[in-house]
Amino acid sequence: MPKDSIDRMVDEWAASDGALDVSALQVVGRLFRTAGHGQSAVVEALRPFGLSYADFDVLNTLRRRDDPGGTHPRDLAETALITSGAMTARLDRLERSGLVKRHSDPEDRRAVRIRLTKAGADLAAKALDAVLVADEDILSPLSPAQRRTLAALLKKLLLHAETG
Repeated sequence: MPKDSIDRMVDEWAASDGALDVSALQVVGRLFRTAGHGQSAVVEALRPFGLSYADFDVLNTLRRRDDPGGTHPRDLAETALITSGAMTARLDRLERSGLVKRHSDPEDRRAVRIRLTKAGADLAAKALDAVLVADEDILSPLSPAQRRTLAALLKKLLLHAETG
């Protein structure tokens, strides 16, 4: 297998300071580099739709939840791990674009719920298809079994990082 930039970095550290254990860079460095490539691929996939990843996330969260009564903005903010103020700005932009619609919450007149418009649902579906193509391209060197193994290992790392 040919050497990549991480192999070269590890080789340089070994030549510079053989006592230094930089083996973690072989995993973490590759995770970071691969994540960067994946993010770039998704951004490029969304560009033709005029969507940021954040907008894509809101639209497809609404689509996935398919709540007939609409979704509370606070629930969307919690899912996206952002403040309610940041979500309000995001929803304002999506509403101006005709992709979402706010309506009164029948259970709480002070609250609103968010629903996708037909245009929002159509755009969300097309954007998701494009993102899934980009994801498949990133994962194309891996067999189905390798993907399952990698997913399980990444889940283990993520759970450790998120729960301590």
